[in-house]
Amino acid sequence: MGTSAAALLIAALVPAVASADAPCTGVTATGGRFATCFDVGNRLSFTAGSDGFGGGIDVRHLITFDTEPDLVWRLEHHVGTSTHAAFEDRLTAVVYRGLYIRHARDGHIVLPLGTPKKIFLPFDIGAAAQVGAIRWRPGEGARIGMVEFAALVDVARSRSFRRRFAIGPIARWEIELDRAPLAITEHAVVPFSAGMADLYLETANGRTTGGLRVEAGTVWRGTRGWEPEVRAEASIERTVLAINDRPIALVLGIRYESATDETIARVGARVVVFDRREPRVRLAQPARPR
Repeated sequence: MGTSAAALLIAALVPAVASADAPCTGVTATGGRFATCFDVGNRLSFTAGSDGFGGGIDVRHLITFDTEPDLVWRLEHHVGTSTHAAFEDRLTAVVYRGLYIRHARDGHIVLPLGTPKKIFLPFDIGAAAQVGAIRWRPGEGARIGMVEFAALVDVARSRSFRRRFAIGPIARWEIELDRAPLAITEHAVVPFSAGMADLYLETANGRTTGGLRVEAGTVWRGTRGWEPEVRAEASIERTVLAINDRPIALVLGIRYESATDETIARVGARVVVFDRREPRVRLAQPARPR
C-alpha cells in the first residue's frame, strides 16, 4: 500500500475535527503555532530499528449516545502492521488487530429473580480480536495466526481510555507451513484454555505510552497434544522530536515465547507521516413518535 493511498484511507475512516485546545498548542515568539500533543491512535507511521523496517495504520475513535450519555465505546483498529528484517529475510505482520472497550459510568447488571436487584460492576467489558498474524523465518517455515479472540474485563475503568488493565480468557488458532513442498505441518489451538492480562498507560499529551501483555495457559498441538505456553511482550514509546508537527518517537520493546524459548529485544524509531486528532462519533437520539 503506497503512502498516498494509506493517507487517503485514514482520511476516509477518520473525520476531520477541530484543532487541539490551547494546552496542546505552543506559540513561538513571532506568534506561530505548533502542536505539543500527539494522537498515537490515529496515524500512518513507519518504523526502523534493530528488528527491521515496517509500518502500519492506526485508527481509534469513541462512540457516544444521546440516549445514554454515561455510556461510551472506544474502538481501536490496527491495519497492515508489519516488520521486515531484510538482512535476515525475516517477516512479521498482522493484517488486522482490534480492541473494543465499553465504558459505563454506572455499569451494572439486573437480577430479575424475585424482587429485581441492580448490582453495580467494578469493571468495564470489552473484547480483542486479531486476524492474519504472520511470522516467517528462513529455514523454519511460516507460522500463521488465523484468528484470535479474547473476552475482557477492564478493571481500570478509565473514561479517557488512557489507562487499561484488562484480563480475560483467550482463544486462538494457528497453523505452521512448510514452503517446499507447501504443506501444513502443525495446528495449534487454544480453546479459551489460556488467559490474558493487558496493561496500557498513555500520557494526556500522547508523548509517552507503555504497555505490557502476558498470555499463559495450555495449547493443543496436532503432533504433540496439550502443552503449557507463555507469551509476554512489553513496549515503551516516547516522542523525542517533531518535524512540521509530525512526531518522531523512540521505541523500545521486548518479547518472549516459551514455544520457541527465545527472547527478542528491539530498539528503533517511529516516524509519523500522517495523523489526526481523535474523533468522537455521537449517535443521535431517534425521533419520538407523536
